[in-house]
Amino acid sequence: MSSEDKQELEENLQDLGTPQQEASRIARATGLLGGLTVTSRILGLFRDVAQAAILGTGMAADAFTLAFIIPNTLRRLFGEATASSAFVPTYTEILIKDSKRDAFRLGSRILTLVAASLLVIVLLGIVASPLIIKIFAPGFSDIPGKSELATGLLRLLFPYILMVGCASVVMGILNAHRHFLAPASAPIFFNLSALAGILLLSRWFFPDQPVWGYSIGVMAGGVFQLLIQLPALRRRGFRFKPDFNWKDPKVRKVGMLAFPALVGLLAAEVNIIVDKMIASMLEPGSVAALSYGNRIMQFPQGVFAISLATALLPTLSRQTASGKLQDAGKTLGSATLALAALMIPATFCLLFLAEPVVSVILGRGAFSAESTALTSAALVYYSVGLLFYGAVKITAPVFYAMKDTKTPVKIAISCMGLNIILNIVLTLAFIRTGIARPLAGLALATSISSILNFVILRIALRRTLGPVIPSSKLAWLSMIPAAVLTLLFLWLLSPSVIAVSAISKLKGILSISGVSIGAVAVFLAVFVIIGGKDARSVFSLAMRRGRINKS
Repeated sequence: MSSEDKQELEENLQDLGTPQQEASRIARATGLLGGLTVTSRILGLFRDVAQAAILGTGMAADAFTLAFIIPNTLRRLFGEATASSAFVPTYTEILIKDSKRDAFRLGSRILTLVAASLLVIVLLGIVASPLIIKIFAPGFSDIPGKSELATGLLRLLFPYILMVGCASVVMGILNAHRHFLAPASAPIFFNLSALAGILLLSRWFFPDQPVWGYSIGVMAGGVFQLLIQLPALRRRGFRFKPDFNWKDPKVRKVGMLAFPALVGLLAAEVNIIVDKMIASMLEPGSVAALSYGNRIMQFPQGVFAISLATALLPTLSRQTASGKLQDAGKTLGSATLALAALMIPATFCLLFLAEPVVSVILGRGAFSAESTALTSAALVYYSVGLLFYGAVKITAPVFYAMKDTKTPVKIAISCMGLNIILNIVLTLAFIRTGIARPLAGLALATSISSILNFVILRIALRRTLGPVIPSSKLAWLSMIPAAVLTLLFLWLLSPSVIAVSAISKLKGILSISGVSIGAVAVFLAVFVIIGGKDARSVFSLAMRRGRINKS
């Protein structure tokens, strides 16, 4: 090793701070990601509003939803699965223990591999689109023209996975270097492009079939997600050169780690596809309504849980690469406490205010009262698992950082089987009892499966790291009175919010926002007052904005 490489190695090892310093870095990164994610999610809501107003829950909406979910699923499988579970930990280890030059070489080889693989999949997918629609949406054939429309849209959208899959690898490289700004900004440009498609292209070029303009905007958004990250990548010194040396042991290592994660994520995506398959056979509009409900539920999850998980992975990778497993457990413990403090009141707000939320956000144009009822039913039952979706998101990276991708896979496959069974059982139960709309059974099955997934993940992790949550019991017990008072607050005020939202959308938005902020404030106030220093530390870290004092 050259003297330059030795100096770089020492600097990389010194870059890993104490658990408190790393928690402060994570808080700063999460704050940045959270702010950008809020912007992206707000734009995403505008996109959903435009889609709902123009497409409603009719044939075009169902066709687009299914046509987009298939390439988007493949993008997550071959892009994010490789990047988050296998590539980032391996890349980070090389960055710390070897040199930046070696890490860049691995980055070029993985990017070449992902691009080549996705290109083949895109070409095959375009050819096989009619068969794919026939398999995954058997109910579409009952409505004249619906399968044909979905097939055309799928062919248009398939190249999306090539652009966004490569963007996911670039994101992994930047995140490993602790650069989060450009990757977190990419979804903003995607949503702007999609909005331009549905609001402008549809009006100018496809007034009779606006779904085509929307789809073109979505496709262009995938291109922008890649392009927006390239300048930041160049500033880090990375120069991409196609490199087909896939026999490199480090590439094989990434592949060996990625394959189990690929299978595990495939299990999760199979759940989504099965949901859509069953929904396509339920009352018309169920496919789109299920998607709308899930999108709204993901707003609070994306703002904090996904931002937190993204910020956690580089730190966890550094801690585990340096053998500091106990520190990794402490990092996860602090993250879990913070997640619960925000997701619990968010869950209560969605449960009490689902119908007015859907109404004020989406209830206009082609989005009818029936559309509102369908989407609200899905949202309520998706919200049951909100905390646990996020908890899985921040727990899985610990396994990935330890280069254990098999354990999450085994658990995910088990939960996939449970989800499919629950899909059928709960949907039939809701059809026969009338407790809720049939599609609510699909949402509830997803929530129950996520709860079980989280519980088993934490049991498995405890065997490796010991107790995962070092926070005091007082901090966790303080959430009980906080939850009780928050529920009482929402129970008293939700009727007035529902009444106001039915009269005026603007006043509805203001009342929903005010009551939601009040509910979160009540929960956090009780949590901080009763929970002691561990509860207060959740917020003091964020207030420090990541400033690290060198000791």
